[in-house]
Amino acid sequence: MIHNLDTMFDPIRKKPRSKIARGYRQRTHTDLYQQVVGFTCIKCKQIISSDPLLSGVNNRNHCPYCLTSTHVDLNQAGDRLNACKSQMQSIGLAWKHSRNKYGSGLGELMIIHRCDGCGGLSLNRIAADDDPDRILQLFEATLQMKHDQL
Repeated sequence: MIHNLDTMFDPIRKKPRSKIARGYRQRTHTDLYQQVVGFTCIKCKQIISSDPLLSGVNNRNHCPYCLTSTHVDLNQAGDRLNACKSQMQSIGLAWKHSRNKYGSGLGELMIIHRCDGCGGLSLNRIAADDDPDRILQLFEATLQMKHDQL
């Protein structure tokens, strides 16, 4: 007697993996709004565009006018998972050594932000539309910090 194996055994079905398990986070309405429209600076109240074509960065997180940021990222750039949401002041510049596949391989200059709420530090990419005078002021502040340490 020959039996059809499909009717004898139930097929094993894998449980579909969630978007979070696959490394994605579902975008909320505010994420899409911030990505498309932008945000208002927490300090100088300027309306900031988040368009990567203007800024040259995928995750705009600081004001190009006053270089102030909001403490929004927790584990990685763009995750927007931090509950702190306090104002972050730009306090200096740092050189981040990295293997950027589009760059020289030597690294890139980053803005150091310190959170007014929790004291956390973060490094943020300098965007193409950041105020060059403010970047120069940060450079001079960094040199002064280095001089004070010696």
